[in-house]
Amino acid sequence: MLRVDDVGDEAALEAVRDALDILGVAYRFARAEPDEDRFPQTAYFYVPDGSADEVENVMQRLSAEYGIEAEIL
Repeated sequence: MLRVDDVGDEAALEAVRDALDILGVAYRFARAEPDEDRFPQTAYFYVPDGSADEVENVMQRLSAEYGIEAEIL
C-alpha cells in the first residue's frame, strides 16, 4: 500500500497517478482522507509489493515538486 500525505490539489494527485502509469505499476486507488473531493488529503493506493522500490524513488522526486510525503506501508 502506498500512502501519499499532504496532497495539496488535484494536480499533485494527478502527478502521482501519472508517475505510477509511467512506471507501468498495476495500481488501484484505495481511498482518501478526509475524502476524495477535499484538499489537502492523504491518498492511499494499492501497489504490487515487487514495485515498492521503484515507486518510492519516483515519489521522492515528486515530493520536491509538490510537497507530498509518500511511504510504502
